[in-house]
Amino acid sequence: MLNNVGYLFFWGLFFFSCALEKKEFDNPVDFQANNDQGVKAPTVVFYPLIQTKTLLDSIFIESFLVFKEDSIESFSGIHLQINMPSNLLKLDTITPGIFITDTNQTIPLFNYSYDGVNKIDIYAYFLDTLKYNIEGTGQIAKLVFISEAIGIDSIYYNLEECELINFNDSIININGKRSAKIIIE
Repeated sequence: MLNNVGYLFFWGLFFFSCALEKKEFDNPVDFQANNDQGVKAPTVVFYPLIQTKTLLDSIFIESFLVFKEDSIESFSGIHLQINMPSNLLKLDTITPGIFITDTNQTIPLFNYSYDGVNKIDIYAYFLDTLKYNIEGTGQIAKLVFISEAIGIDSIYYNLEECELINFNDSIININGKRSAKIIIE
């Protein structure tokens, strides 16, 4: 009888002492998680959602285009306008994302402009003679910033200036965006 009480005490202590940690997952191409947060597809999102860095660290951010599985549309060009906190960050580098370079097995026309303060415009167009467009969800660009001051702010898309087009130059509506929060300590 004493052994049974000991076992019950041990298992009770074990069971009630375990705390389950709530995990925060950050999958940029999970349209359902984005939808649950009010970010409707097709959408443009940044990954990672939140970063904490120290002064003069490099900050790597990825830009993604996310469609819902049942409403994927073919597109042949994209313009993204990104606003960044110029008091915290300095733009270092922008490179094409793996989705737009590997999907067509060609390198698209990829260019960007930076106003020197806080606005970045990214342009990617597919000029292939055999395949006019691509479809799917994936990484459009990789951005690298250098932290310059301590503080908290966000990098975000200006949806009024963002544009997604098909090969007939018809606009595909972008319905949502997700910003990236940067914490510099």
